Amino acid sequence: METLIPLNLFSRVGSGLLIVLFVVTALTALSGLGDLVRTGSGRQRLTGTLLVLAALLFTAGFAWICWFHYQVYLHLPLELPDNLADYLNRQLAAMNRGAEYGMPLYDPAAPPRYLLPLWLENEKYFFWFMCYCFMALIGHFRLRNRGVRAALHVLLAAQAAILVWAANPFAGPLPKFFEAVAPWFTLNLDPGRRFGLFMQLYPKMIFYYNAEYMWLHPPMLFLSYACITMTFVTSVFMLVRRDPAVEALGYSYARLGFFMLTVGMLLGYPWALKAWGPNWWCDPKICSSIMMWAIYSTYLHTRIYANRSFMWYFSSVLGILCFVAMLFTFISSFFFPGEHTFA
Repeated sequence: METLIPLNLFSRVGSGLLIVLFVVTALTALSGLGDLVRTGSGRQRLTGTLLVLAALLFTAGFAWICWFHYQVYLHLPLELPDNLADYLNRQLAAMNRGAEYGMPLYDPAAPPRYLLPLWLENEKYFFWFMCYCFMALIGHFRLRNRGVRAALHVLLAAQAAILVWAANPFAGPLPKFFEAVAPWFTLNLDPGRRFGLFMQLYPKMIFYYNAEYMWLHPPMLFLSYACITMTFVTSVFMLVRRDPAVEALGYSYARLGFFMLTVGMLLGYPWALKAWGPNWWCDPKICSSIMMWAIYSTYLHTRIYANRSFMWYFSSVLGILCFVAMLFTFISSFFFPGEHTFA
């Protein structure tokens, strides 16, 4: 595959960028914690500068992922010989007559290409944590509470560590995708086997990789996860002492996150019908997502009574519970079999 796609270049540059990102976020966390012990305008400026640098590094990494996906689009088309293309189109036409959602016919002049979304496999963690980084950056400059700011910095450093040691999107990029498509480009297949492999790859390209919902449904959910993380941090501090500024920050992200979660879940509905048919309600992640949405909705409704005595304690507990429900929803994809299973 290296002769078609610059895998090694992408891996070396991206992994090096991640190391720099981890160092910068670790220094940001140390500077933020140091600000708790010994405050000063110079230290605060240093922390803010490091946080801005971390955001720029995330942006550079995301741009690098965009470049890599463009290389996949350019260099990995699913090309068929003309005789197989004619046979394929006859088969597709027959299949489409009995299907609610048909597959496009094969055009030899424009063979199908992978338009891969930017949040596949380990790339989803990078996108999720990048969204959190920008939210933490806004929170850093909006808040005067040094404890909350330090917590935001430490959590960002922990996320960068996860990217480096557990979910590196650059080291061995998109292993499941390349495992599936590698035989098409690396093996000398006879016509029968090539046609059979095409019929394995093409539906997943149409209904998953190139689906328009893939550009809307997952990123909105990961944006909501970043918002929930911000609400979680502020809720923990609200259990200790009520701070109107901290409460307002957490609530603003909660509203944004709830909107993203709701719209993202709704957009998943037509996609599920198209990709899986009507029997998809029992998927574990869908059930746990509905549970998370209900807890999130309850949290927002309690804000109506925020001025009542001790109500902010209850709201804070629900904010923390939203975060726990989010983690359970995400982890369920790894341990419970279903359409959303990651491993």
